[in-house]
Amino acid sequence: MSDLHNPTPSNPSATLSASHSLSSEAKAQARKSCEDLLAFLQQAPTAWQAVAAASKRLDQAAFTQHDPGEHLRLQPGDKGYLVQNSSALLAFRIGQNPLTSGFRIFGAHSDSPALKVKPQAVAPSEGVIRLAVEVYGGPLLNTWFDRPLSLAGRVTLKSDNPLQPQERLLDLKDPLLILPNLAIHMENKSNDGQKIERQKDILPFLCLEDGGLTVDKQAQPRDIFKDLLADRLACQPEDILDYELLTYPVEPPCFCGLNDDFISSGRLDNLSMFKAGLDALITASDQAPEAQGIQVLLVTDNEEVGSRTKQGAASLWVRDCLERLVLALGGDRQDFLQAFPRSFMISADLAHAVHPNYPEKADPGHRPKVNGGPVIKMAASQSYASDAKSAAVFRQLAQAAGVPCQTFINRSDMRGGSTIGPISSTLLPMSTVDVGNPIWGMHSCRETGGSLDPYYMTQVIQHFFSL
Repeated sequence: MSDLHNPTPSNPSATLSASHSLSSEAKAQARKSCEDLLAFLQQAPTAWQAVAAASKRLDQAAFTQHDPGEHLRLQPGDKGYLVQNSSALLAFRIGQNPLTSGFRIFGAHSDSPALKVKPQAVAPSEGVIRLAVEVYGGPLLNTWFDRPLSLAGRVTLKSDNPLQPQERLLDLKDPLLILPNLAIHMENKSNDGQKIERQKDILPFLCLEDGGLTVDKQAQPRDIFKDLLADRLACQPEDILDYELLTYPVEPPCFCGLNDDFISSGRLDNLSMFKAGLDALITASDQAPEAQGIQVLLVTDNEEVGSRTKQGAASLWVRDCLERLVLALGGDRQDFLQAFPRSFMISADLAHAVHPNYPEKADPGHRPKVNGGPVIKMAASQSYASDAKSAAVFRQLAQAAGVPCQTFINRSDMRGGSTIGPISSTLLPMSTVDVGNPIWGMHSCRETGGSLDPYYMTQVIQHFFSL
């Protein structure tokens, strides 16, 4: 049995220089991994579409979707997944000695900052139909201006059972929205840091008013937005009960840079980590039949707004699902509680790369670089769950996988962010490390990362799931 806390390195000599010594085969694999990530990002404009796309891949890999109310019966070798509120997912494979070897959990989140359409969406002004939106999460608002935008999410429709409305995923795909900047001639301090007023400035344009409302002033104005949704869903406008729709930039994800060193896309934070865990679990389930314990891909929603939802990392859904797995294997609550000391969790959310234009913003001794490999994130405030023991585990996992590893810590005068790691470890008292791939422009409408890092992270997690 492999010891999770002392994983044997398959390549003890692997060092930070590994990024400069990839074989041609590994470089080809890295390219393919990144191309597949960009395709996944294109399929996943919101958390709902991301979970749907991941579910399809799990189905193709012979993972069984289980109903939330199903009475589970499991044994070693079984693999399946559960979905919560269509935007969170827990996939698992039952390894050897599952009741005595604990959980191997890789956690990420499915949501990203965006603009969310308000229930009363249509907001006419000066002959233009705008959409009323509110800000979801903490986006870099200035990056949403002057970009063709579309909408995606889910819509609920009338059904025969009022307690179970019909749910439809929707991706409008077309560049239907634009949020123009004010000309510099009308605000000559724009380049000096103009404040963006969320209620006034953030209303994307949909169309001209004459094209959206009835000309007959005596008639009841049509709701062009609901008409648009009904047309795309092939239903009647009156059948639409509600919706959760978010903006996203329509330009496809892409490689960039002279040597394709970089990737540019929306939602790298944090769908790139979701995808790394998904690939690793699917691959390890086929290639490592002797892996121990219960391997788990945990993807929760609403991290960008605090995780305190029924599908968030702060919910009991996660803990309940893990206990269900133990009970389904014939264990009891004692077995479940005893699993925590034997378990390990990797909480994966993206990290900050040192920015060449703003090098002073990074701590002098901790300067992660793109394509430099996964980053272990540390904080004395415990805004990251990493400690000396859990960080040591991840360093050994990276070394065993032949992957370089870096460390991030905030400047002492900067507060920084947090992840699902501290939240999850509050409910799941197991050793946890916070990691992530380094990127620039986190929470921008389009973030920039390295084209090798997705491959590096996937290799480490695949090794983790193979122990």
